[in-house]
Amino acid sequence: MKVYIQSNSYQRLAAKVAAYSFNKQGVFDVNIIDIDDYPILKKQIGRIYLRDGKKTIYKNDLQSFTLLRFFPPKLNSYKGKILIVDPDVFSVKSPMSLINFLNNNKFLVCTSYNGNFRSEVMLVDADKIRWDYEKILFDLFNLKIDYSDLINLRFVDPNLIQTIPSKFNEHDDIIDNTIILHTTNRITQPWKEGLKIDFETHTNWYYILKNMIKRLMGREYSKKILSKYYLSHPKAKVNHFVLELFKESFKEGIFNKEEITDAVNKKFISKIFFKKLEI
Repeated sequence: MKVYIQSNSYQRLAAKVAAYSFNKQGVFDVNIIDIDDYPILKKQIGRIYLRDGKKTIYKNDLQSFTLLRFFPPKLNSYKGKILIVDPDVFSVKSPMSLINFLNNNKFLVCTSYNGNFRSEVMLVDADKIRWDYEKILFDLFNLKIDYSDLINLRFVDPNLIQTIPSKFNEHDDIIDNTIILHTTNRITQPWKEGLKIDFETHTNWYYILKNMIKRLMGREYSKKILSKYYLSHPKAKVNHFVLELFKESFKEGIFNKEEITDAVNKKFISKIFFKKLEI
């Protein structure tokens, strides 16, 4: 099984640590694909696309890498079993059992939440998945398809998708059977704690206004909706796991002092997290 991790300048260091987490679990064929290395996508920055039916500008921000999710089958010459993950996805245990979910009738496996397929962690059979990446980008930026339909795999025949247990894409928690941790709540990613947020929140103004009113009234409100800064992750186990992975990665030479200092200076890694690393 080959692993492809998407990345960009904002998450480059996290992607390296994610790659190390898979190596640590015995998966060594790991590739990081960075938007800066693929002009086919990078040149789309600034263009308009549809997101939930609304015209949106494709920005060079924290999540600009997401459209790389559909490129690996072509990069791998449409061969083999490929695990495609975001840069904030870490292997807690060996993910090799994922292969057991692929069979002659299923071409893609992923988790499903609230009735939507999740493409941030997906194993695809590249011998059968033949996505035309150029056409996907053309259709998206010519407003022929919606980003939400793309990212939730609504363009794929659902009969070809096998839903897998949440332990293969555990959202912001580590429990006894967790295999893959996804720090999906951007505002609590441990290596960003205390930084000013550098991503766009895609939510409706009614929900934002509702939480503003709750805050003014002294009632409980969603801090992640109104905060202008990255917050501390609420799960101590997740904080510890990620911190130790970064520490081990540094000791193993996955990144060096110059790289992380540069990331801190560019505000990709927070000073709070850097201090915890004790480098």
